[in-house]
Amino acid sequence: MCQVKSSNGKGRKRSANVGLDNAATENDISKAVELPDSVRPCVKRPKRSAACSSLKEKTYRLNQKNSLIEVKQESIADGEDVAVVFTSEGETQQTPQRRLVDFIVHDENGNSQPLEILDVMQLYITGVIIPLNGAMDKQRGMRCECFGPLESWSITGYEQGSPVVWICTYMAEYICIKPAGIYSKIYNALFEKAMVCVEVYRALSKPDGGDPTLSLDELIARVSRCLANGIGKTNASIPFVSRDYFFSQGKLIVDQLIALDENAADDEQIFTGLPALQALEKEYIQRMRMPRIHNPVALQRKALTIIETRFFGEGGSSSANMASEADSLSEDEKLARLLQEQEDRNVYIRQTRRPAANPKAKVYIKINEDEIANDYPLPAYYEAEEEETDEYILFDDDVSPLAPEDLPRRKLHDWALYNSESRLISLELLPMLAGAEVDVDIYGSGIMTEDDGDDFGLDDHPQSRNNEELLHLASCSKEGLSSASERKPEGIRIYLSAIKEWMIEFGASMIFVSIRTNGAWYRLGSPSQQYAPWFRPVLKTASLAIKVITMLKEASRVSRLSFVDVVRNLAAQDDKDDPTFISSKIPEVERYVVVHGQIILQQFAEYPDDCIKKSSFIVGLIAKMEQKHHTKLMFSRKKVLLRKGKNLNPRANSRPDGTKRKPMRATTTRLVHRIWSEYYAKFNVDGELDPTIADSVVPEVEDPQEEVEDGEQDEETAIVPALRGNVQRRLKSSNSRPTHADVKWIAKSIERTSISKAVYKKACFGGYDLEVGGVVLVDVEGGDEHDEMPTMLLVEYLYEKDDGSCMLHGRVMERGPNTVLGNAADERELFLTDDCEDISICDIKGTAKVKIQRRSWGHNHRKANATEDEEERARAKERELKGLPVEYYCRYWYSPKKGAFMSLPYDSMAVGNGICGSCRVKEEKLEKEVACIIENNEGFILEGNEYHVNDFLYLDPDTFESLEDGSENMEKFKAGRNKGLRAYVICQLLAVKAPPSNDAKQANAMTSHLTVRRFYRPEDVGILKAYKADIHEIYYSKDIATVQLNVVRGTCDVRRYHEVLGASGICMMKHTFFCSCIYDPKRGTIKQLPANVKLSPKISERFATHCKLEDSSSKFKGKGKMVEDVQPLAISEEVSAEHALTTLDIFAGCGGLSEGLQQSGASFTKWAIEYEHPAAEAFKVNHPQAEVFCENCNVILRSIMEKGGDLDDCLSTPEAAELSLKLTEEQKSRLPIPGNVDFINGGPPCQGFSGMNRFNQRTWSKVQCEMILAFLSYADYFRPRFFLLENVRNFVSFNKGQTFRLTLRSLLEMGYQVRFGILQAGNYGVSQSRIRAFIWAAAPTEKLPDWPEPTHVFAGSSLKIALPGGQNYPTAKDAAQGAPFRSMTVRDTIGDLPAVCNGADRGEITVICKENMRERESFINVL
Repeated sequence: MCQVKSSNGKGRKRSANVGLDNAATENDISKAVELPDSVRPCVKRPKRSAACSSLKEKTYRLNQKNSLIEVKQESIADGEDVAVVFTSEGETQQTPQRRLVDFIVHDENGNSQPLEILDVMQLYITGVIIPLNGAMDKQRGMRCECFGPLESWSITGYEQGSPVVWICTYMAEYICIKPAGIYSKIYNALFEKAMVCVEVYRALSKPDGGDPTLSLDELIARVSRCLANGIGKTNASIPFVSRDYFFSQGKLIVDQLIALDENAADDEQIFTGLPALQALEKEYIQRMRMPRIHNPVALQRKALTIIETRFFGEGGSSSANMASEADSLSEDEKLARLLQEQEDRNVYIRQTRRPAANPKAKVYIKINEDEIANDYPLPAYYEAEEEETDEYILFDDDVSPLAPEDLPRRKLHDWALYNSESRLISLELLPMLAGAEVDVDIYGSGIMTEDDGDDFGLDDHPQSRNNEELLHLASCSKEGLSSASERKPEGIRIYLSAIKEWMIEFGASMIFVSIRTNGAWYRLGSPSQQYAPWFRPVLKTASLAIKVITMLKEASRVSRLSFVDVVRNLAAQDDKDDPTFISSKIPEVERYVVVHGQIILQQFAEYPDDCIKKSSFIVGLIAKMEQKHHTKLMFSRKKVLLRKGKNLNPRANSRPDGTKRKPMRATTTRLVHRIWSEYYAKFNVDGELDPTIADSVVPEVEDPQEEVEDGEQDEETAIVPALRGNVQRRLKSSNSRPTHADVKWIAKSIERTSISKAVYKKACFGGYDLEVGGVVLVDVEGGDEHDEMPTMLLVEYLYEKDDGSCMLHGRVMERGPNTVLGNAADERELFLTDDCEDISICDIKGTAKVKIQRRSWGHNHRKANATEDEEERARAKERELKGLPVEYYCRYWYSPKKGAFMSLPYDSMAVGNGICGSCRVKEEKLEKEVACIIENNEGFILEGNEYHVNDFLYLDPDTFESLEDGSENMEKFKAGRNKGLRAYVICQLLAVKAPPSNDAKQANAMTSHLTVRRFYRPEDVGILKAYKADIHEIYYSKDIATVQLNVVRGTCDVRRYHEVLGASGICMMKHTFFCSCIYDPKRGTIKQLPANVKLSPKISERFATHCKLEDSSSKFKGKGKMVEDVQPLAISEEVSAEHALTTLDIFAGCGGLSEGLQQSGASFTKWAIEYEHPAAEAFKVNHPQAEVFCENCNVILRSIMEKGGDLDDCLSTPEAAELSLKLTEEQKSRLPIPGNVDFINGGPPCQGFSGMNRFNQRTWSKVQCEMILAFLSYADYFRPRFFLLENVRNFVSFNKGQTFRLTLRSLLEMGYQVRFGILQAGNYGVSQSRIRAFIWAAAPTEKLPDWPEPTHVFAGSSLKIALPGGQNYPTAKDAAQGAPFRSMTVRDTIGDLPAVCNGADRGEITVICKENMRERESFINVL
């Protein structure tokens, strides 16, 4: 037996027996002998044993040394002086300094005590004393018991930011390193206070980066954020440093910091007299004066509670007097306060314990949102009133995982819950059971305070409030809640990370609702005024559950009350004022109980009575819930450790960033500035006239619809407000008949006319000289003479009928306000239209002077044109002052049906030969609508396109029924908005059967029949095949069918796979398909296409022509579906850079728009401007050949204009001028100049007027901040060949269409042809509904690009822009009726990515592409 010295708390020695397991003694071991094999017991080995039979057992003799366990001896000192001498290492300090570990501070009776009561009683120490320097090894030290007494204690480490606690005796000074386990809780409370003192020091010390002028509130906020990291590494259960905690330690903080002033150097901070410390000291004294009950929750739980009374006099207001009064506290009062702090800490720790989940739960039933929607308000969005802080900043930032029950507890006031789109959302959509998977993201915001248990769910008068009062407050009107919102508690307004679970605690008249994030538990106080209606159903259902439990408890037998009985009793309530009253109708009560059943189930599960938990009511409720539209969530009983990731709350992206500069006023050219400033000098931001000029201008019609968000709305029409005036007019006719006496022909046309009439170029009537190219005025029917102005007609030619009537044929010229420009148009500008009329010369009311302008184009003529326009406006103003008639001008041809302003057809307008260009276009259109059969039935002509035998056709999707076994797959294949939509059917034309007629051309071709061979698409076969196959792949079949000609929708081309591969890669076009398999619909088999099957005799010339890369970059796709109108998409970089348009991308982002344009071969991005640095870096990676300028576009524009010597035309702010000077000469040398840029594209941010009021209240000052002004100024200065603006759909209707109309007006004033429209990205292969507005602009010498026809079926794609006169402009046809390809899905886009399961915490996943699939994937991406 070995005797080891040890000690307990009182210094008495004890012994321990250490020996073998079976209490074997030394004699027993020494007598061990080896037994013979004959007497050795037989041990059977298992058959599966792998032991070798040659192994022999051996017996070893153990000596006494090896049979005993050696225990390290611990040195124990007889006194403090011995320990100090033993641990001495030759130090030179007058007072020895040592380190102290495994220590306990106690009184003379050995009871542990905190250091703070040193001035109340004598304290002693027991611990291990080790040297000040060297390794932290207790073998180097000695244990000393009950030495002291202590004389003082102090805190150091302020400069290092880590507190060090010192304790002093009469003999030495000790650094407290590590307390004993039983003393750690008491010591950690002191260490928290020390950490607060250190952080206050660092916040106020100027040499350490602090600010001595901080106010008390600023000091508390700063210390709270800093302590989230400092304290968290020491103790995970440290409570949040609230204002109450901060004030309660006010005297300690002030005394510690002021004590530092005694030995402060000249360059160190002096803390005496700092405003924050003086305010803190006053708050401490004032709170000591007020009586309060600490911790009412502890009182209910029979914990120790101290009731403070007023013990100070009323006199003495100075800080010194207050401090002296605080020092006058009795020892009992000081001890009572310390004991109360310890009890508050113990209560907090108990509150963090979370009851275990139901071990029998396997799945969690959650009712879907559509079932509870009727019990909640209409959708609304969260509106933040103040700046909010990330909750993760205020809590422990340690990466070590925590269990949910170990998270800190806080309270949330004035709170609201919302989803990732900031839309208010019900708390019921979140699971209430810990361990259930979460299928919805819910976030929250509110004011956070420490959870001290001061109320039961709301913020006012907690002691007298019960659950009924809570419901009443939640159902208050806005007027009632306004007073409550004014009394918001003091705390920090935060935004929460995703909420993971929530629970309801109840008892008698108390209701607690708590939520949990990965950062903390939050007990909910009063919701915000906005969210109160959303919280009302939760409280109502919680009270209803309590009522049902009470009902079951009062029943003689719980099992007698079934679910039906409970519902019947609830419906039979007489008191309709009861907050839990639902309805007197049983079906409505049953619906409410079932759809809100998860709240009731959770409260029943927490109830301690098993009979209540397992009642027949609960069984019936669960059965009813499973019959509703619900979701079953998997439940895991495994203990989950929480890790904090990135806070994905949408508020994180909307917080103001102090590092960003304020918005800068736009740098503009004088032309753009003039157009926009003149408009807002006349109209306000609502499009209403200024009162001073309202009497002289025609008012604008109200916008019939409000602005809509850019979201998922089908068949949405973007509204552009119209002015008075109707485009569809009917000319008045005169009863008088003209005669030769009234009309005098001046000159007769000598050219041959198409109308076989006598055509004249000039005539005289009623004192008016009428001539070709002039403009006449005529009246319209149904118009008010004061409101309606005469219609203007451009004279195309004059002619005389056989009956002698003198006629005029003219094209309508529309005034600017009656076009899409509305009130943004110049009142003197007219636009040529497609409408033409034949009128009697007697109906003419007068003539107008109109100048047909044809100006020079290019950046070289920009200043000359501006000067000419300025002179023209001056002459017009002078004529107006003199009262002379208005002189109009015309520059453009306006076509509402095409949504475009185009260059005038100078060569074909007003020729005077009896041929009208507008009439000719109409006649050609009518001719195209007539279908005819080609001779010998070799094909047919439809809509102007020729179709020949063996061509491949698009047929209407409903031409053939879906396969019997594939119809179900088709329904499953497309969900949501595109469910059931199908692409065109592809067939090959085999023969044409014309109707019987002597003349094939005269026969009714629409009744002809076509013999076709059907090709199947992968989606016709099945859903899996559709997702695995290429979208351009089709299957040959032997199915022959006869269809009518009217189901033909276009033509396409089908080739074998190897025929669509060019020498440099893939040369595939949108209407080209490949076929390599044959499909048998009867057997459902797919086989390789036999070699003898010929899809087409030879590659057509039109197909071969358009596979040539050199022709692709100079052609733009037309409105037709013929292959001739389709351009290749895959263009090599060399060809693109040589022949494509040299492009400047503004607001470039990461380069998505440039990438698409560059892949199409239309452009080659050489310059890009992007303000955000991360996006600019990404653009450089995506477009390494481009020069990227990461700077404000206003600064770059000024630098460009300065480089070009045009600062006289530049209007910019001093800030832009200053920043432009900071650009280096090397940067300026890389800037483009006019003549270098062929194409400008971009999507400027469209800021709302309400968010632009940063300068003054004048309308024009607000509008100047819009980046659209700078974007248009780039186009004005560079005058590129093409210009493209892309923006959200609301750009068209934003601020009642003012921005949209002024943008069109600016481009037209520059001389551009302009086309506008709205496109749906889903029509072009994007797997989402993404609607965008576009504005094309082209130089007058270029062809204005048309919008591409939809290539993919997509619902709700017929988007229109409302025009004046009741007209609508559809940008593209409705692809829901059919398109070349099916709509793409999310599975098509990301279906090949690895799955992300619930609970995944990795922010990034690396995907490795397979090399053997590279060619196939690149093929799909190119298309």
